[in-house]
Amino acid sequence: MRMDGMKKSITANSAWLMFIMLFFLSIITMLFIVEFRFLKDIMNDYEETIRQVAVNKTGLFLNDLQGVGEGAARKLAGRSDREAALQELPLYDHRITGAYILDAAGRVAARTDTPPADLLQRLPSPRGSRVLGVHAASDGRMVVTVIVPLGEEWLAVDFGLADFQQELAQEFLGDTCKVAVFDPRKTAVVWPFNRESLDSFSGREERFFSGERQYDVSTTTVGDPPWQIYFFLRSNNFDTYRIITIMLLLFALYCCLYQFLVELWGVNSARTYFENIDFTIFNHVHDGVIISNTAGRIIFANRAAHDIFSARGPLKDARLKEILGHIGDGLNQLNHYGTLTLKTADRLLQAVHSPIVKKGKVLGALTVIGTGGREEETGGLVLSRLMEALSQGVVYVDRNHRVVNANLMARCYLGNLEPGMSMDAVDPELAGFIYRNMGARSVKRVHLNSRHLDGEVIFIYDHEGVHAGTLVLLDAPGIKKGTAPLSTGGEEDGQP
Repeated sequence: MRMDGMKKSITANSAWLMFIMLFFLSIITMLFIVEFRFLKDIMNDYEETIRQVAVNKTGLFLNDLQGVGEGAARKLAGRSDREAALQELPLYDHRITGAYILDAAGRVAARTDTPPADLLQRLPSPRGSRVLGVHAASDGRMVVTVIVPLGEEWLAVDFGLADFQQELAQEFLGDTCKVAVFDPRKTAVVWPFNRESLDSFSGREERFFSGERQYDVSTTTVGDPPWQIYFFLRSNNFDTYRIITIMLLLFALYCCLYQFLVELWGVNSARTYFENIDFTIFNHVHDGVIISNTAGRIIFANRAAHDIFSARGPLKDARLKEILGHIGDGLNQLNHYGTLTLKTADRLLQAVHSPIVKKGKVLGALTVIGTGGREEETGGLVLSRLMEALSQGVVYVDRNHRVVNANLMARCYLGNLEPGMSMDAVDPELAGFIYRNMGARSVKRVHLNSRHLDGEVIFIYDHEGVHAGTLVLLDAPGIKKGTAPLSTGGEEDGQP
């Protein structure tokens, strides 16, 4: 019960930590969204201000032309010498480059320059003042014509565009925003780029390229008939950066939310990963197996481990440090992993302590404790020495009928007996006898006619009754079985 409470406490602490991170990340995400929206509003206000400046200047220019034209008509209304009066109009406004008086039928009654050929078709109906389009004057300069009523006649006044063009060029001198103005007949009055790019501009583009610069295009109209104003705002990719940043923050928020739910519900976490796994298969292993989690608590210990540490009682939920000593300290420290020697009350044990890692995350540790490695090694050396001391030829063959060990007498009888050689290559007659008597539980006697040898064949079985190997004892006929003397003296010296 105490262990379950500790697990719940650790899980709750992790869940609270993830909740705090989730809360602050949500606040940061909301602040970024609000900040981006605020910056976007500022940029929109700035762009709208720029547009309004261009619209106001263009509208003021058109209204001013109409006002000057109407003022010129009033000056001419009481004059009888109209030709002289027309010549004096540039003194009234320096932008006036020419003037024409048309009668009611549209014929030119007086003029200072050659009027446009289509001026008659462009007379306003009903009568009133109007700013007409742009055309080239006789000297090649681009002028704009304003027509106003003059009694029963019409007064048409040409104005130069240089002041208006210069004013807009100075107002939008930078590369951030540029303005183009077109008259009702789609003739460029102000064009901020080179003339070659004007030929490719249709007025329907949403994006416009000038060299390596990219501009977003928007438009509005001013006056009647409408003059078209195009705004070229330098592309800044602000919306793209905003979307990418918000998406990254939302992704981080999603990851934190996922981790929070994992910690809250304990799904597949490092502390609960082992709780859904059945380790009973390790009970069939003769070595001791101990599995611990990252908290240093034993999750599983097989029967062999319980037998080794039987004096300590149940191992599950115990602290690894209490069982294994110092290697249970700090499971995440690499210097505690490796091959170790454990000392118990009556023996020394070899242990291998290794981390359990999944996807780069340490989930716990696995400890395998050998119960008899040193004793088995010593026993093997003793048996090998005993085989060499026997006067009989001794060959041990594994379950695959390959030579594992053979003493000197066996090599004298059978020739070369290298470990790993098949018995078929050593002596086919002996190999056939072994094959025929597989499964025998008693000692089988054999006589090898080809070598004039007598022998005994003993089949070895493991604890589960599975054939593990074969032991062959060989004697030459007429030689008494026994062991070679281990020292000189005694009966070998002829002493009784």
